[in-house]
Amino acid sequence: MTKTFWILFVVFLAGLIILILPDNDEPSVIKLNKAHGPSSVDLAGLLLMLGSWLVSYVLVFIHRKKVIKMFGKGNVTLLCLLYFILVLGIAIGLMLSSEWILWSCVTIAFMINVAFLIPVFRRN
Repeated sequence: MTKTFWILFVVFLAGLIILILPDNDEPSVIKLNKAHGPSSVDLAGLLLMLGSWLVSYVLVFIHRKKVIKMFGKGNVTLLCLLYFILVLGIAIGLMLSSEWILWSCVTIAFMINVAFLIPVFRRN
């Protein structure tokens, strides 16, 4: 594993820990729906997670030939299509206050993300 991987992992994990921490009844900065709305502390955690995700997304795009070599062009195309559908599912789950839709989409999208990152950080 490279230093970049560990930095992204630590930043993502720090954001996740901040997000999981109790809110202490802080008001929502943004109201997504009746059940969801991040506080300022939650937003800090989300920004750390989003930042590490964006960097990893760019790395996957830069090293897309490695990803295609590992999974095949057709599979990568299908997984990318599924990934973007899942991101829409996350937005729909938040709008509808549907925990089932939200977390099933998050879980599957996360697995696709990890699968795409494996060839990026694998040493040859």
